[in-house]
Amino acid sequence: MAKKETEHKGTMTMREAGHLGGKEVQRQRDLRDRKEIMDHPYNKPGPAKGEAYGIAAVTQALDGLHFPASKEQVLERAGSQRIEYRKGQEVNLRQIIQDAPADEFPSMAQIVQAVSEALKEEGLSSTSEHP
Repeated sequence: MAKKETEHKGTMTMREAGHLGGKEVQRQRDLRDRKEIMDHPYNKPGPAKGEAYGIAAVTQALDGLHFPASKEQVLERAGSQRIEYRKGQEVNLRQIIQDAPADEFPSMAQIVQAVSEALKEEGLSSTSEHP
């Protein structure tokens, strides 16, 4: 019997490997659910503050806002910030939010959509058509 154990030392069956792999997958899911990756607090990757454009610039400018948020709360967080929606094209975030038809924003996605639509109407959005 001892000889059989030494023959398999360092190897495992497919079933054992699958079980260990499953445990690792579950551990990674648990970390993700707790907003931890590789046992460190999870920080979303992205450009440094002030170096973002487009949607990232909007979300950085309004970082820390809790949802749902009233237009007044969004305006307060926006302050007098100007963001570069496209490189070299600064826009007044407060003015865009102020002109938005919504009185409340259930999520950051709704704010981003309102900003994108306003800039598209002004021809500043990257999704607008160019002649």
